[in-house]
Amino acid sequence: MMPATQPVPLQAVDMPGRRRLELLLLCDFVPGDASTIIDHVMGLKEFSRHTIRIFNAKGDVASLLELDRFDGVIVHYSLAACMDSYIGSNLRAALSNFKGLKAAFIQDEYRWIDETTNALRGLGIHILFSVVPPEIMDDVYPPERLPGVVRETLLTGYVPAELLGRAVPSFEDRSVDVGYRARKLPVWLGSFAREKWLISDRFEVDAARYDLTCDMSTREEDRIYGEGWIDFLSNCKAVLGTESGSSICDFTGEIQRNVERHLARDAAVTFETLRDLYFKDLDGQIVLSVISPRCFEAAALRTLMILYEGRYSGRLEPWRHYVPLKKDHSNMVEVVEVLRDRARAQEIIDRAYREVALNPDNSFEAMVGQVDRAIDRVFELKMAANKSSYTEAELAALCRKGRRRDRMQMALRRVKKGLRNPIDMVRIVTSKASDRLAQLARASVRRKKETKSVRSRFSMPASKH
Repeated sequence: MMPATQPVPLQAVDMPGRRRLELLLLCDFVPGDASTIIDHVMGLKEFSRHTIRIFNAKGDVASLLELDRFDGVIVHYSLAACMDSYIGSNLRAALSNFKGLKAAFIQDEYRWIDETTNALRGLGIHILFSVVPPEIMDDVYPPERLPGVVRETLLTGYVPAELLGRAVPSFEDRSVDVGYRARKLPVWLGSFAREKWLISDRFEVDAARYDLTCDMSTREEDRIYGEGWIDFLSNCKAVLGTESGSSICDFTGEIQRNVERHLARDAAVTFETLRDLYFKDLDGQIVLSVISPRCFEAAALRTLMILYEGRYSGRLEPWRHYVPLKKDHSNMVEVVEVLRDRARAQEIIDRAYREVALNPDNSFEAMVGQVDRAIDRVFELKMAANKSSYTEAELAALCRKGRRRDRMQMALRRVKKGLRNPIDMVRIVTSKASDRLAQLARASVRRKKETKSVRSRFSMPASKH
């Protein structure tokens, strides 16, 4: 087993002369969700110098919360800002009228761009935390469409600190040579997104010639989550990878609608046909390419990365932190040579661990520090709360209340969906009540008979024998 090394953690401390703010984080996640969401939410709470109160619920929760008890509200990317199913109309109005600081995290920014921009402007957002690289930020979010909004670029994920303390199998003790999991992303995300699954298809064909043991899949049923994913990655000598992102920014949603309508008519249509019909001139016009959180996981678990060549948000260097694989796979021989040369592979693995996984700049603490600095720059005294904040227990109770209400509303919707008119509802309720009364009556008769039988048995005269 390889020894674990821990970096010196950064500490969340108060800044001199700055008050600690009470901030509400609106989010939506459940146990079993992608660990990146939970890590992101909990990282904000753990490392911010401000007090982050988590409200884990979606929908129209305006009636549950008094927003003026907070200095600011943060909308997490787990809530789609432009959808009423995530942020109900009443909550949307309450946020719009809220006088405190307002910030939003956004990811998957290749879709619903115009609707999301309009929603953020309607909410009166002061800070947008985006994963869009600075060089194309104006192309995706033009300043005139979000006037006065501070736009900060973050990464899609960071190094989970708990992985750095793990003892993992050594390179030679891992049973899988190359592993990979990915889903086939929608066609309308363009040619760049297709690389996520094309890399494994092409690599598996090549790997057979070199007798490599591979465990790869792009099927949804083969995806691995939580601790299972960490175990899988720790048992692979190497893992494939690409940059995250897309080569299409679907501002209006028209591309997605056109492609999905066509696929509904003809599921066997090729990517090339769909591209030529619906987004030929737009594919590659704006390329959103960023490092994937999986790269940080691999570096932390000392798994060799075999990646398509790319920028990786400036965090990885080819041949220093990963083995570059050309997109036409023409250097497969060179890649296999490294994979079979334990010493050479170990050098790259060790550098990635030291310079990427242990780099404080790639930690959640660093991300939260950037978030805090943006909040401190934007916050003004006029945004301060005029009431005392909720306690953790009070917010938790409100969350439970909201979930109970949601379950009741969902049950009511299911009942109503099966009814044709209000008379049907009355008939069903009356019928169920009648059935229940009949059951109780039958049970009462049965109990009386059983009681009578028992009494008669014990009151019989003794036999004369």
